Amino acid sequence: MGNYNGNARGGQYSSRGAKTKKHTAAWKQILVSLFLLLDLFLLYTIIMQLTHQQKAFEASKTVNLALLGLFAFGALVLSWLVVRTRAWKRSLCITLICAIVYLIVAFSNLPLVKKYREIWISTAMSTMRHQGLATYYFPADAVEAITKREEAARDNQVGINTIDNFTQNADDHNTWTNLDEQSILTTQDKLFASLNPEQQEFYALFYELDIASAEAWFKAHPGDLEDGYQHVLIDESSLDSDGTTIRTKLGEKVLAIDVENQILILEVDCDGSRGVMAIGKHPSSLGLYPSTNLPSWGETVGGIAEHNGGVLAMTGSGFIDDEGAGNGSEIAGWAMCSNGKTYGDHYGYGYKRLELHENGWFYINDAFASVGNGTVAAMEFTPGLLINGIKLDPGIWTSQNPRACIGQSKRGEILMLCVEGRTLASPGCSVEVCADVLLQHDGITALNCDGGTTAILWYRGEPVMRCSNPAIPEGRYLPNAWVYVGE
Repeated sequence: MGNYNGNARGGQYSSRGAKTKKHTAAWKQILVSLFLLLDLFLLYTIIMQLTHQQKAFEASKTVNLALLGLFAFGALVLSWLVVRTRAWKRSLCITLICAIVYLIVAFSNLPLVKKYREIWISTAMSTMRHQGLATYYFPADAVEAITKREEAARDNQVGINTIDNFTQNADDHNTWTNLDEQSILTTQDKLFASLNPEQQEFYALFYELDIASAEAWFKAHPGDLEDGYQHVLIDESSLDSDGTTIRTKLGEKVLAIDVENQILILEVDCDGSRGVMAIGKHPSSLGLYPSTNLPSWGETVGGIAEHNGGVLAMTGSGFIDDEGAGNGSEIAGWAMCSNGKTYGDHYGYGYKRLELHENGWFYINDAFASVGNGTVAAMEFTPGLLINGIKLDPGIWTSQNPRACIGQSKRGEILMLCVEGRTLASPGCSVEVCADVLLQHDGITALNCDGGTTAILWYRGEPVMRCSNPAIPEGRYLPNAWVYVGE
């Protein structure tokens, strides 16, 4: 009897052990199968990287060839393991499941799937270095449809310009120094009437500020008022700083206040991504300046600013960037710099030109049209964002990307907005979001500039936004930059 029970228990233990081993073997087979599929996917990507002009990621040919050998060897080893462990049935099932998921993602017209597929494709195709993330994995028809819609969106903006119907008084050269209108914006604040004349002048110039939070800051930092309100210089715009506790009336965090140069820098929310807006209240200080190294290579935004006495600067023209290896030497489109020289060739149908005229106002014109009289600086790109305070249809420019755009408010203030992107904390935003932010600051004229890794905003010696490529925190080499010259 005892032997029987013992044998029974032993048999139960053996059965459980066999089941455990069987489950372990099953998981091993599944893992091997998944690794094999992943390896084949990466091998396909490397082959496409070597044989197509579009790139999915930045890597030299040597690196690609090394990866090709590595993944090819890995595929052989994993295939041998699949055969040895008799996992081919599970591998076939996993492959079939993945194929079904891919077909749904690539071809389904389910609203949610289609929305994110188009966002992915348009985001990839809007870059110069990562278009392979769309062309490698999605049908050519889907990619072509996005491209055609982008072309149609540009076409829809043709003929919509400020050049012939500008609504501001272009002959008033003192619009931006007249504090009457700004004062009206602050007199509704109950605190404004209780301030002394020096304070009122300060808050009339920086009418955007919430007076209570600004006065609380000055109380906690009396050194900032050591030379009076007329000489306030608060600079907490460094990426190592948390900014100030001063807020605007819109609730935005203030990063810098520079009375001498009439500059206000804010951190703004751009659909969940971090945007930085610089407001320059004296447009006669703005110019478009070229790299000192042209035509050999470009220069960082900061380098261009420092060579021209700039205190504030941002991305200017785009540049020819074949296979992501451009050095900023060849301007894309046409540009007139503040040194009187012109560069490049005009963009064609559907592109816009932003012209800074000698009266201090921005105008937008079609790139193929004649340059407006009185133009002292100009650049071309697409799409136009604001014309006479009206937001233009951005078409399919809805992808989440790092952005750079420049415009002007109805008071003549220069509005520089750049948005960090391609990180988990700040994926970027659409151009429409940028237009909405500019409208909140009474923008009337604005153009989208080259974004992606090119988007950068610089103030007093350092960038005040994170470049989407952390390896180049100062940004890429550019042919020119919009520079706000300091006093």
